[in-house]
Amino acid sequence: MSKKTLDEAQIKTICEKLSHYLADTFVLYVKTLNYHWNMVGSQFFMYHKLLQEQYEEMAQATDELAERIRMLGHPAPGTLAQFQKLSCIEESDKIPTQEEMIRELAKIHEMLVEHGHQTIAFTDQVLDQGTSDLLVERIRFHDKQAWLLRSHFSHSG
Repeated sequence: MSKKTLDEAQIKTICEKLSHYLADTFVLYVKTLNYHWNMVGSQFFMYHKLLQEQYEEMAQATDELAERIRMLGHPAPGTLAQFQKLSCIEESDKIPTQEEMIRELAKIHEMLVEHGHQTIAFTDQVLDQGTSDLLVERIRFHDKQAWLLRSHFSHSG
């Protein structure tokens, strides 16, 4: 994508959408880290490892999302206050049960898949394939993680 192929309004809209996606990814990263630390239950070890893999991947993803915003010439959000303001993921001080943690994380991953599709609809329309490609990668990740987490509750996967 060349910035010259997009007008400033399109770039601004893309960066706003990416900023929300970045904030959601960061809040999910923190929530996953919290659940990794605080989970107890019969399948602790399996989930402890899975959640570690997830938060490590999301840490890298936040960097890629922020760098994409910067490539488009806009500042990337980078403070906790900005992330809380931009994210639609609810926070809680409560430590849920193992089952509640898994259900909540699966739901958030599914939400990020949907948000990715909505953003791609716009980036495809304005021919920003670079951003679309990045979001396709994010969708694949979140879709797989939702499936892995949901599979705990279903024999059909």
